[in-house]
Amino acid sequence: MTLSKGSAGALSYVASAAGALTLAAAGILIAVPAAYAADSTTCTPAAAYDEQVLVTPAVPATPGTPAVTQTVPDQRWSWNPHGDQAGPGGSTPLNDPDHWTANTEQYKDGEPLGVAYQAGTPGNGDWFYWTTKEVVVTPAVPGTPGTPAVYKTVHHDAVTCPATVVTPPVVTPPVVTPPAPAPVAEQPTEHTMPATVQTDGDTTWIPIAAGGLGALAAASLAGAGLLMRGRRS
Repeated sequence: MTLSKGSAGALSYVASAAGALTLAAAGILIAVPAAYAADSTTCTPAAAYDEQVLVTPAVPATPGTPAVTQTVPDQRWSWNPHGDQAGPGGSTPLNDPDHWTANTEQYKDGEPLGVAYQAGTPGNGDWFYWTTKEVVVTPAVPGTPGTPAVYKTVHHDAVTCPATVVTPPVVTPPVVTPPAPAPVAEQPTEHTMPATVQTDGDTTWIPIAAGGLGALAAASLAGAGLLMRGRRS
């Protein structure tokens, strides 16, 4: 079958459009697995293990501080000699209370504490003795013992990654409608028909294209010429 130039151009256009549609669909299908793989979740296998988790941190011990005291006058005593004695010597209200009498005198600044002293006429005065006591100025602060840290054991199970089959989604390519081909000019139709030419009494069939009127006329003239030549002979 012979195709006209218009029909060949239309078929070429349709083939080009179909090829472009195929390439576009292939590009979409190729891009789908990469995009789908990026969204997949990664599983990392791991062995089971125990972890020590801190519950209460350690508390260090603190040292104590001793009390701060001050020595102050407590009680004044007067010496009572038994007989002729020059002085108390080593006698004190603490070790020889029978020779000492407590009195109600208030302490006067400068009087010695914890030792026998003589007041009044030098060499002939009375003997006195101030006992003392300790007064707490700052109380003692006891230390605190340290406490160790407290941990608990947390068990972590093993992580096993199952084998999964990932099925990518089905993507339908877009439908591309090619434009309509250009109209094709109508070509004349050729018909073949028999013609009869008589030469010298014989009938001869000659195919003549009906579309060529000039060819038919030429064939008629040629036949007439042959007929005339046969009669003349």
